Amino acid sequence: MTTMLESGTTRTSATDDLRLLLDDVLLSVGADDDADRYSSRTPAGRTLLALATLARRAAGALGADPGVELNGAAGVVVQRELAAAARLLHEAAEAADGESWEIADLLVRAERLQAQLGAAGR
Repeated sequence: MTTMLESGTTRTSATDDLRLLLDDVLLSVGADDDADRYSSRTPAGRTLLALATLARRAAGALGADPGVELNGAAGVVVQRELAAAARLLHEAAEAADGESWEIADLLVRAERLQAQLGAAGR
């Protein structure tokens, strides 16, 4: 069976959506001058670490070595961990032949975490 998309319609994968979500979070976090806000002792920091964990799991689902998850650190280190996990996912996605079914589930969880992060910033 063949599925055709209407012209002008684009279809993105869950991996691409997850990568975009992580990029959005990194942009908003990078624009925040208060790095201490993202310490692993704060709700925002724990959310960033959870997003980094999801990114690493997604990279693992795509066949990459997910590496070691960071459990606690100062805010700037937590920010760097998220950036490293996002970079790992990007590299895994570029090297992957296909997409694992697990990525869609990880994307839903990441969207919930992004919403929590946005609510905490208000």
